[in-house]
Amino acid sequence: MPITVDDMITFTEPEDLSTCSLPQLRELRDSYQSVENGFSYARRIVQGRLDTVSVELERRAEHDPDTDLVHRLPTALAAHTRGPGLPRPQGDLEPPEWADEIVGDLDRILTPTQIGHLSELDDAGLLAAAEQMGSLERSLSESRRDLHRRIDRIQDELVGRYRGGASVDDLLT
Repeated sequence: MPITVDDMITFTEPEDLSTCSLPQLRELRDSYQSVENGFSYARRIVQGRLDTVSVELERRAEHDPDTDLVHRLPTALAAHTRGPGLPRPQGDLEPPEWADEIVGDLDRILTPTQIGHLSELDDAGLLAAAEQMGSLERSLSESRRDLHRRIDRIQDELVGRYRGGASVDDLLT
């Protein structure tokens, strides 16, 4: 079952943001940012495991029994350290508890113990795990894109108000 933003949001976003006060807009943006933090955390965990499995599959495809997985990991794991676009402000570093439920879904695909012993898994099992993790990662990425669209919409409203003459007091509250 795909993970959606709406599954994680416990508040209502007004259709017409112009009816919201600046503090309401900031609170809404911060709430979305908290949800995004959880999706981002879970996606990084999924991506790291998927990269690890992909490196093992690549090693097997090259028929290179002399090079172990550990020597290939630094390059593979560094590949996804920076996404496209402008960086977003770093929020709370503690992910919400529900993010651990997503990681639990990942653990059901391939346990941490299995990750430590990938060479013991057969090709079919490894390919199936990679496919399931890829699907989970795509679902998380889509949810994050949806959140970014929502955050950007609110941010555009805030910027428009500031440019439209919001007072210094409005900016500071």
